[in-house]
Amino acid sequence: MPTRDYAKSRKRKGKSTYLILSLILLFIGLSAAGLYFLKEKAPAPVIPTPTNAVQAPKSSLPSRPEEVYSYIRDLETREIPVGQDEKHLAQQAKLNEKQEKLLRERKALEEKRLAEQAAINNQTPPKTEGSATDSSSPAINQSAEQELAQQKAREEEKRLAEEKRRKEQERKKQQELAAAKKKEEEKAKTKIVAKAGNPQEAPKQVGQFGLQCGAFKNKAQAENMQARLAMSGFNARINSSADWNRVVVGPVGDRAAASRAQTNARSVADCVIVGM
Repeated sequence: MPTRDYAKSRKRKGKSTYLILSLILLFIGLSAAGLYFLKEKAPAPVIPTPTNAVQAPKSSLPSRPEEVYSYIRDLETREIPVGQDEKHLAQQAKLNEKQEKLLRERKALEEKRLAEQAAINNQTPPKTEGSATDSSSPAINQSAEQELAQQKAREEEKRLAEEKRRKEQERKKQQELAAAKKKEEEKAKTKIVAKAGNPQEAPKQVGQFGLQCGAFKNKAQAENMQARLAMSGFNARINSSADWNRVVVGPVGDRAAASRAQTNARSVADCVIVGM
């Protein structure tokens, strides 16, 4: 069995204990140094400053006055007479001192207002006699207005009559002009027909032409056409045969004269130029 050296083992055990203690002390020292370093580098704590709240200024307006209704108090304290005693009734109906004071003040104010109004009226300049009369008498104003209205009505009637007379004159003038124009046209037609139907010139003209304004089997129709042409200034006649009644005008002269006569007779009938 091997032998053991107990003395050396105890020495080794004591060295290991010292080593552990030194390590623990070193660790504690490092920890303390680290904490101190952190404390030095840490920012300073922010101390909150107390803020005083700004109070809004209170309104300096006076409080609303309390409304006092004196008439309610008067009604509450007023006694209503129930008896028929005249003295008692007069005493109850008598105004109190405050009501009498108010009545006197109102009366004084009314008198003052009337006095001021009278002073203002006295200071205004006097009106003329005509204007004073007009303002003081409503009847005169009314009569003046009526007279003015009547005058306006008369002027309006006069204007309407003048306008009517002027229109009547214009109408008569137009009628006279139309009559004169119609008369001149009739004279011109008469001259044309007289020239066309002159028997003295007929033998002298060569190639006589006339107008045929219709051919009718009924002689009454032919006579009607002849009358219409005669009223227009044409020398018309009827040439009757076995079957037809021809209404002719002329001879009126050469072909140009016949053409003019045809144009003039167009308002009565559609005539054609024929040789005669």
